[in-house]
Amino acid sequence: MSMIRIDTRELDRIAAQLGMKRKQIGKRIAFEVEKEAKVLAPVDTSALRNSIYTVTQDEDNYAGAKAKAMSSNSDVLTEAHPSPTGNIIANVGPCVDYAEPVEYGHTRGVSVMGETFTANVAAQPYLTPAVEKVAQKYNSGEAWKELVE
Repeated sequence: MSMIRIDTRELDRIAAQLGMKRKQIGKRIAFEVEKEAKVLAPVDTSALRNSIYTVTQDEDNYAGAKAKAMSSNSDVLTEAHPSPTGNIIANVGPCVDYAEPVEYGHTRGVSVMGETFTANVAAQPYLTPAVEKVAQKYNSGEAWKELVE
């Protein structure tokens, strides 16, 4: 299952300077990643996009994400993200079983006239680019300006 864990140990120092708690900032980042991943997710039945959700130490929307995914594709299998512990504030990603091969690509057997060939299915990244886009926003200072203004 594809999932990105956001480890925010460095946020303690930054949060103290902003007068915010590390947990609040981490959750904000996680939900921004979720939103961006939904925009970038490839769409066939919409199950993948609908299954993207965030679980925090005090919020878990697996049931909602699963219901949305299954309303798009009733045959899809889902799995919940683990609850974050320790320094992990949130886990973000899709709950459908085929999310990882979509993100990273995969190989499958194709039968043609009785012969089996291997076909490479190209990656269609959505979660990694979402993390990169949100990280760039925070690394550039743009997001921090929004927080203090």
